[in-house]
Amino acid sequence: MTASLSHAAERAATRIELDLTRRLFLGGLAGSLSIFSKSSLAEQLSKEKPTTVSSEGIVRTVIENYANDLTGEEFKLVMTSYPPGVGLPSHHHPSVAHNYVLEGVAESRYAREELKFFKAGESYQDMAGVQHEIFRNPDRDAPLQYLIAYTVKKGQPYLIVP
Repeated sequence: MTASLSHAAERAATRIELDLTRRLFLGGLAGSLSIFSKSSLAEQLSKEKPTTVSSEGIVRTVIENYANDLTGEEFKLVMTSYPPGVGLPSHHHPSVAHNYVLEGVAESRYAREELKFFKAGESYQDMAGVQHEIFRNPDRDAPLQYLIAYTVKKGQPYLIVP
């Protein structure tokens, strides 16, 4: 019985360490965004953010948008919310993105991969140039909310439906 407690404690410590690492990453990301921004953090938090709402009720709020005139690219940090049961049609992305689930569950499958589920506190990466066959909120009662960070060429959409 001592061995199973030790194993359980070891697994819990690993999960805690992983969660702390993710939180530090997001804190560092938010901190670096405020450093590179032309406005103060207080101004960023108080100003209204560009928000779009799809016909399915998917809400995307651009928290930060940094354009690099030297490279012709822009970095975006977007808060995205999906109503219960809502998903996207098959699509692909022009670049890799890092996602962090804040609330709910995300269901995702890329071509030639198994179906995966990501719950609050977990992160995952979107693949570039690979068909994203399934992405949805599988929960029929609770919303899905996540942060997504990516870089694209200026004016290029991140979500490309064939």
